[in-house]
Amino acid sequence: MVKIVLDAGHGLHTPGKRSPDGEREWSFNNQVVLACIRKLKSYKGVEILRVDDPTGERDVPLRERTDRANHWKADFYVAVHHNAHSGKWGQWSGVETYTYEHPHANPISVELAHFIQPRMVRAMGLTDRGVKRANFHVLRETAMPAILTEGGFMDSTIDIRALRSVEKLETQGEAIADGVAAYFGLRESSVGKEAGEKPNLDERETTPSRWLVKEFQEAVDLGITNGADPRRSATREEVAVMIVRAMKNIKGW
Repeated sequence: MVKIVLDAGHGLHTPGKRSPDGEREWSFNNQVVLACIRKLKSYKGVEILRVDDPTGERDVPLRERTDRANHWKADFYVAVHHNAHSGKWGQWSGVETYTYEHPHANPISVELAHFIQPRMVRAMGLTDRGVKRANFHVLRETAMPAILTEGGFMDSTIDIRALRSVEKLETQGEAIADGVAAYFGLRESSVGKEAGEKPNLDERETTPSRWLVKEFQEAVDLGITNGADPRRSATREEVAVMIVRAMKNIKGW
C-alpha cells in the first residue's frame, strides 16, 4: 500500500494568493488536487490523505499539515501550488517543481520530481522551468519524500489562459497522479469486476493520456509499440523489446 499526501496550498482567503484579477490560488490548486485524487483512486494499492481544508475556508497551518503527514507515515507528499512573479500582469511563464535544498535531502524526492515535472509541462502546455530546490516548510519538515509543484504563473498573461481552463487543471492533476503511479509501479484497478472476468473494451484505458497522444502515436508509427492498451503498465520484457526497437530506429539497424 502506497500512502500519498496531497496538499492544495494556502486557503481560499489567504491574503495575496490570487491573480491580478482576484482569482484565488487555492481555487486553482483545489481543481488540480481533486483531479489527482480521482485519478489516484483508479489505481490499486493507494491510500490518500488530504491535509489542507477541502472547503478552502481555513488556511491550515503548515506545521499542522506536515505533522499529520508524518503521524500518518506517508510515503510521498505533494503540495500543489501556482506561482506569482510580481502580482501584476507580465510575460513570465512556466511550470516548475521543488524539492528540499539540503545536502542530506531525500534523493527519492528528486527522482519523483523528475517523474512528475515533464508530465505537468505536457499537461499545461507551458514552458518547462525544471526541477529546483528550496527550503520550504513542507519540504523541510516532512519525514517522507516531498515535492512542491508550481503549475504556472497566476500573474502571467500567457499562463492564465491555461489556469482558467478546467480541462488543463484536471489534466495537470491526472499528470501528477500518473507520475506517482509510474514511480511506484501502481496498476489500475478493475472496480466491480468478478475474479477472472475481463473488462469490456469500453471500460478499458484504450486511448493514451490527452497530453501524450502525439508522442504515443509517433511511437506506434516507428514500430516501438503496437498501440494496444496505452495506459497499461508494461512488463520488463515488454520494456526491453520497446527499448531495442527504439535503439534500432536511432542507429538505423
